[in-house]
Amino acid sequence: MGTTFLLVMIVVVLAGASLGVTASLSPRGRAAWVYGQLAVMTGIYVGFALAGIDPQGVVLKASLSALVVEGMTGLLFLLVGLAVLQSDRPWLLGVLVLAHGGVDLLHLLMKAEHSPAWYAFVCALYDAIIGAGAVWLLSAPKKD
Repeated sequence: MGTTFLLVMIVVVLAGASLGVTASLSPRGRAAWVYGQLAVMTGIYVGFALAGIDPQGVVLKASLSALVVEGMTGLLFLLVGLAVLQSDRPWLLGVLVLAHGGVDLLHLLMKAEHSPAWYAFVCALYDAIIGAGAVWLLSAPKKD
């Protein structure tokens, strides 16, 4: 059994578990849960960019530019997500997660050096499952 297959299976299980949690929550709780996941998704890339900075305070130009790009992209996702969270269209949070998957694919195509080579693929797969599930689960009629 190859490493890629194992990673894919782990992602599918984790995404399925997350969707199970999402489905068990109230509609308002569902939206908050999906937003929380979006925050973690964006934060991981910021963390990778921060990890590229030398512990002695030496900031390489590539690390700084990665940090700025990841930070600005993450902030954009978080602010748009907050606006969606306050709207009457919470299913758009799922669309934002799918859009984050698109950013993952860009990382994959650009061969971003500030994150592990396998991560963008795994994250894009997770985002596709979670995003599609979130659109579906957050589109359900409100009961609370």
